[in-house]
Amino acid sequence: MQLDLNFVLAAASLLMFVGFLAFFGYLIFHQQSLEPKEKTGAELIEQHYAAGETIEQPTPYYVAPIPAAPDPLEISANLDRKILVGAGMLFAVFALVGGYFFTIFVVRADAHSERWRDKVASQQQLDKSIERGRNLYANFCFDCHGKTGLGSTDPTRKDLPGLPLNKPGFKYDNIQSDPTKLKAVQDLLTLTISRGRAKPPGSISMPAWSDHEGGSLNDEQIQQLVSFIMFGTDQDWADVVTVRQHTSGAEDGHLPLEPNPPKPEVLTGINLGRQLTLNNPQAACVSCHSFDPNTPSTLPTAPNLGHYGTQGPLNNENKAKQAAGDSDYLLHWIQNPPAVKPGVVMPAFGTAYGGSLSDDQIRAIIEYLQSLK
Repeated sequence: MQLDLNFVLAAASLLMFVGFLAFFGYLIFHQQSLEPKEKTGAELIEQHYAAGETIEQPTPYYVAPIPAAPDPLEISANLDRKILVGAGMLFAVFALVGGYFFTIFVVRADAHSERWRDKVASQQQLDKSIERGRNLYANFCFDCHGKTGLGSTDPTRKDLPGLPLNKPGFKYDNIQSDPTKLKAVQDLLTLTISRGRAKPPGSISMPAWSDHEGGSLNDEQIQQLVSFIMFGTDQDWADVVTVRQHTSGAEDGHLPLEPNPPKPEVLTGINLGRQLTLNNPQAACVSCHSFDPNTPSTLPTAPNLGHYGTQGPLNNENKAKQAAGDSDYLLHWIQNPPAVKPGVVMPAFGTAYGGSLSDDQIRAIIEYLQSLK
């Protein structure tokens, strides 16, 4: 780990300060041990009597203190002590000033040497973005992704159609060390919220929320949702229900506190066929065929089906079956094309032949194809 120069200088200053304090303390203690004993006025008496002896009779004469000139050693000792104490106090002042700058430029600076006030402002903006994202989630995402953001993985609500958002793989703290993954998650969340996510018929598709895609959220609001998903704490997720409790709604003055996911639209006939043909990844018809007469097919060998209702059937095998009176020739073709025309690249789609479409779904696709005029 590379050390910041500010930290190195601050640590050196602190060590020097501790060393100077120890040095001054040692000098003061040593100076006190060398100072001469202060005079008490009993020196002459101590010359005639040993320590601890009892004086049985009064002193025959009065011994007056003899004035003397100030002792140079005493003056020197006191002056040295004052100088040392004063120097220590002066150094303490400089240490306090140094400590102030240490706090400003080191303690309040982050790893990139940003100013403390910039870091605080950035954190406050993020906190506000998380709060607003939480409020948006409580109003727009609650019914599909649930109270805790677990969506379809919530063991208590198997009916939720939304994918889980409150998961470790989306948490900034878990992916911040991998810049590539961090950007990928941010882009995934932003694009998915903006453009929505289509699902097969019978499932609930996520709508596009961006106002550029016909939704109701602007770019800043979408980023606030992303901030909530990536930076929101457990307490932020727990507050989602609290937000709904304080938001006016149709139920007892506030919004419902339990998710009410939308029910999938039941499609039949041409509508079901259109959905299966154009938006169902299990059928994947549009991956090869074009359904627009003016647009060529993605696969050159795949015929354009834009006018199938008036031009079909399109290959000789199906034409022969139609001429022979087989009214289900197209059903048989979509169920298992290689059985009708060996070597064709189109795979089998009927469930009886390893595909993913039931006969009712295939008939809905046929109804849609025959409507294309």
